[in-house]
Formats: sequence, C-alpha cells, structure tokens
Amino acid sequence: YTFIHFTDPKIDNYYKRFVRDFLHYNDEVYCAAWKVIDAVQKEADQLKLPWSTLHVRRGDLQYKKVKISAEEWYENTKEVWQPGEILYIATDERDKKFFDPIKAKNPPVRFLDDYWEAAGMDQLDHTYIGMVDTIVASHGRAFAGTWFSTFTGYINRLRGYIGKSMKDSWYGFLPRKDVMREVPY
Repeated sequence: YTFIHFTDPKIDNYYKRFVRDFLHYNDEVYCAAWKVIDAVQKEADQLKLPWSTLHVRRGDLQYKKVKISAEEWYENTKEVWQPGEILYIATDERDKKFFDPIKAKNPPVRFLDDYWEAAGMDQLDHTYIGMVDTIVASHGRAFAGTWFSTFTGYINRLRGYIGKSMKDSWYGFLPRKDVMREVPY
C-alpha cells in the first residue's frame, strides 16, 4: 500500500482507496475489537474523560534504539495525555509490570487482558489478538506508537480511515516524536 504509486493522481487515489476498502480484517476481529472499544468508552464516560492509546512494541522488535523503557515512554509522551484519562496500551509485552512506572504517574492504564472476557477473546483464533489490539488502539483520542513498528503504522492508517487527525499521533521515540504531525510538503 505504501509503495503503490501512480503518476496520475486519479489512478493513484483509486488504487489506494481500493486497498483501504477491500483489504481489511474479517468481521470476527472487528466484533471482538468493538466489544473492547465499547467497554473502554463506557469506563471513560463514567470518568467524564476521553481515552487515549499507546502502542508499545517490545517482543521481536529488531530496532534496539527504539525499544525504550516505560520511564522513557512516559517522559517522552506525558504532555499528550490528559490527567486522569484512561490510557489503553496495545503491546506484545507479556510482563505487564514493565508498565508500572506509567501506571504510577498516569492512572488508569488498561490492556486487552482487562477486557478479555468481555470481548470473548477465548473464542477467537489466537492469531487475531494483535489485530484486535490495532483496531482498539486506533480509536483513542490521542495515540503514541513505536517508531519502525508496522503495527503502529497500521494503527495510524486506521486512525486516518476513521477520520482521526494525524495531529493527534506521536511516536514514543524522541528523535521521531512529531513525524506524524509534520506535513512534508
């Protein structure tokens, strides 16, 4: 998708829209994701605050310089989050204690695990878990992701598809923090 380019803008837009409209996750993935989104939204409504999202890639990320600590994530993005809003973290980090520094400074913090039963994740093919997380992460008020991560890239693309401004997206890696907010032309 990123590498499709036609010199005629009409043809270029046609094929990019074709990819957007016809190549997407199946309904089972979206149904599970919407159950999570609904639960997070209800919780946020009770707090009378919005909710935002973060994608922290940890597991197989080969780019070590962007694999930063939770303390760095917080310090690099703290002005993005509203005080007291829910921060939903999409991650492949299995040890949730990794996020304790963020929890200590920006409660409440939520993960897909917190909505596992509500979303019926046990009935879902386990290979869909990351896909559910990407959809949920695309719906937050603000979003910060992992530089070099294809999941973060797709979350940002989904945010654009649903009408979220790229001015509300950042990266946790400080040298690239504002790349999504800059207009290159």
